[in-house]
Amino acid sequence: FMPTYGNTLMGLAKNKPLAAEDKYSITYYAPQPRAMMRVVNPDTNEPVEYEEWGRVELTTLTKEFFMPRFLERDEAIRRAPIEQYPWDGVAEVRPFGALTKKIVEGVY
Repeated sequence: FMPTYGNTLMGLAKNKPLAAEDKYSITYYAPQPRAMMRVVNPDTNEPVEYEEWGRVELTTLTKEFFMPRFLERDEAIRRAPIEQYPWDGVAEVRPFGALTKKIVEGVY
């Protein structure tokens, strides 16, 4: 099993190796320097604290396409950097608003 998270703008994010001490929670780290992810409060667009839920915000940083602060259709928990990936990660990714309304999933 190899967890994946990404899109055509960002590419695939790397996952933190699964571990029992993390309760096998899957955490992804953006493929920097190509892309950066933040987890933000959907009302203020300010970063949430570590281990809090928020909306995933993507910034792409390529010569071909610079797109700052694009709000994804996902929400996640903000996770702290680790030695292997010294930047913030996202965990428990799910469609934005999944707990408050019916979500239609598919190719988009």
